[in-house]
Parts: sequence; structure tokens; C-alpha cells
Amino acid sequence: LQSVWRAGALKALDITQPDGPSFRVDSNLVEWQDWKFRVGFNYREGLTLHQVEFGGRSVVNKLSLVEMAVPYADPNPPFPRKCAFDVGDYGLGYCANSLELGCDCLGHIHY
Repeated sequence: LQSVWRAGALKALDITQPDGPSFRVDSNLVEWQDWKFRVGFNYREGLTLHQVEFGGRSVVNKLSLVEMAVPYADPNPPFPRKCAFDVGDYGLGYCANSLELGCDCLGHIHY
């Protein structure tokens, strides 16, 4: 691990949209370019997307991250089947944090 902070820190990033955001939000419906989808959230899966469409055509009915398996490097049993992060056991929604305006999010933000 580093004992001192990097000397060549990144320069400031300014995010501006003088004409406003390129997306629209109406309740849980988000429209952006040719995309249209509904946003949901629950304790087990965290963020969920529903009724995802592109150009008026259905792409997927429900999209979520219910399991993420990260296999360990050891090929010997039982390690290939062990998961470092198993959403089914913990619930991804429980692990989520609220975002803070001006700190975590910049630009045109919709909560």
C-alpha cells in the first residue's frame, strides 16, 4: 500500500449541461435518447429496471443483479464454487447507501 498520497493528483472535472439534461423522468419512468425504462428498487436486488425499450421495441422485461459470483483463484474444491459476494445471502439493497447532492452527484441530478 502507498504511504503517501499520489503527487500527480487528477485535475478538477467540471460537469455542465447549459441546455439542461438530455433525459426526462416522470415518476419511475426514465426516457433518454431512444431508451425508455422504469426504475425500481428492493432490498434483495437493489436497483431494478423494468419494461426496457429501445426505439419503441421491447429489449427486456426486468433487469437486475440478483447474483454475482466471483470465483476464488484456487481450483481445488470447494473454492471454485464459493462466492465472494453473494447477493442471495445478504441482499444488495441492504448494502446500498443514499447519495448526497453536491458530494456524490454533480450536474443535473434527479432523486
